[in-house]
Amino acid sequence: MFEKTLNDLVTGIRTHRRDTALYISQNISEIKQELKSPDFYTKSNALQKLTFLQMMGYTMSWAAFASVEVMSSPRFALKRVGYLAACQGLDQPEKSPVVLLTTNLLKKELRGATVGGSGENMYHAGLAINCLSNIATEDLGRELLPDLLHLLNHPSPYVRKKALLCLYKVFLKYPQGLRLSFDKIKQCLEDPHPSVVSCAVNVITELSDKNPKNYLPLAPAFFKLLTSSANNWMLIKVVKLLGSLVPEEPRLARKLLDPLCNIVKSTHAKSLLYEAVFATTLCLQYVKKADGSQPSNIPGVVDLCVETLRGFVRETDQNLKYLGLVGFGSLLQSQPKVLHSQSECKGLILQCLSDEDVTIRTRALGLLKFMTTKRNLVELITQLLSHVEAASGEYRCDLVDEIVRMCSSNKYELLMDFAWYVDVLVILAGVRGIESQGEIIAKQWMDVAWRVLPVRSYSVRRSLEMLVWETGQEGKESERHFLPEVLPAAAWIVGDGNDDFDSRYDAFTKGPYHALVQSMTAPTDAAGINPLPCTTQAVFVQNAMKVFAAACQRNLQTHGNHELHACVGTLMKNLDVYAESPDVEVKERSFTAHQLL
Repeated sequence: MFEKTLNDLVTGIRTHRRDTALYISQNISEIKQELKSPDFYTKSNALQKLTFLQMMGYTMSWAAFASVEVMSSPRFALKRVGYLAACQGLDQPEKSPVVLLTTNLLKKELRGATVGGSGENMYHAGLAINCLSNIATEDLGRELLPDLLHLLNHPSPYVRKKALLCLYKVFLKYPQGLRLSFDKIKQCLEDPHPSVVSCAVNVITELSDKNPKNYLPLAPAFFKLLTSSANNWMLIKVVKLLGSLVPEEPRLARKLLDPLCNIVKSTHAKSLLYEAVFATTLCLQYVKKADGSQPSNIPGVVDLCVETLRGFVRETDQNLKYLGLVGFGSLLQSQPKVLHSQSECKGLILQCLSDEDVTIRTRALGLLKFMTTKRNLVELITQLLSHVEAASGEYRCDLVDEIVRMCSSNKYELLMDFAWYVDVLVILAGVRGIESQGEIIAKQWMDVAWRVLPVRSYSVRRSLEMLVWETGQEGKESERHFLPEVLPAAAWIVGDGNDDFDSRYDAFTKGPYHALVQSMTAPTDAAGINPLPCTTQAVFVQNAMKVFAAACQRNLQTHGNHELHACVGTLMKNLDVYAESPDVEVKERSFTAHQLL
């Protein structure tokens, strides 16, 4: 019987472009028949085709048993096909009963590569190790762990490397095995072959991500590798692991500074350079002595870090630029004022705010708080406001957050002009697309108006501008927009500071009090466009009555009883509308106000 080869299948798929699915379906039927053959060559050929189809998205889990059969073939070429098919087909090994059938086969292959075994057995064991790393389960890990550990003593570095790397995948499924294997893995750090040491470092580094504290006993061995190894890729892992150990053992920080700085000064590999400088910034957070002082070499180390990270930020490669900003973020945790004297660095970071990559813009934005002083606050906020207009989505919200955070940090310690800050809040309140930040802006506005007495009159004036749609502005309603959460804050400010009205609102025919009462009791916003939320309506009704009470108390010297009568008429008319509100709070407040009138 003639069977199609893998080449025939690939050629056929390319020639059947219009009916590819039908052609593949026919071939799968043929493959199923071929897998029933007792001949290993026929089964191997079928599995090759099926493995190719699996990479196109077709399932081959139904052929798992056939894969195990071919895995047991004595010929290496056929065995390799079976192991590959098992790796591809057993995508959910925990749920497949066929995996249990591989236990003895894998054990046989692993034990076949014993000391003194033939070279062929060594490569058979390599296939088994590779397969185990892909289909490992808790049961397989428990059964085969002793055999893997035995292979760590194999004379061939090829086997030792594969066994080491496979242990990591086994530990993910069988965590208890790590405790049983720890001493063996530690011994591999002193293996005479550099590639085995590199594999051991890789395994330990990956395992340490979950709990670095468990690997503190290995710090001396890793420090020795840090100062003696010339393998850049292994040094990257060593530096990363030692950096993760510093928070667990702060005394390690001062010891690591010199070798890390030597790497920063000598290496030309960007990846190693970044890992070394980043680890240095982590160490700087733990170098303080018991009396609070720092070692004498710290200023030089900081300058080296700044110079190196500045070079990263200057790079045209977006990835390196991003890493430079991340490094600055880590450095500033221990040296928060280092950017105050670095005008070039500040300029580079500000340039990153205009970068096309939003991740770079966001990282640069997070560094601004370390650059801000009383002298440059207004300049920085002005730049950020220009970016707010051009930004969109989540980044626009991040900009607003940063503006508020910079101005309000440490109880407004950097703020010298609160009237200017009120203007900034008014600008932010009119920005579209930042509805999630409305509450933050409202709280800031109320806080400033309440706590800063000299600016309270100005806050009332700006609130009045927001609430009252001036005459002569008809036709511009579509341009008017304020965040819904800010309107109640403006109403509260006006209601509590109603003796500070701007004189220019006296130009209204019926006076400023009537203008406010009419605006705050209207069922829509001041522009007459959108219906107000019930929570805003309740606040408006309450503060409209405060404004009306103030109108009565001031005797209305400018407009006399005419404005008072107008206020009463407007309140009676609009409160009737609110009395029909489905919201209980609005209904109760409007009814109470109506009864008071």
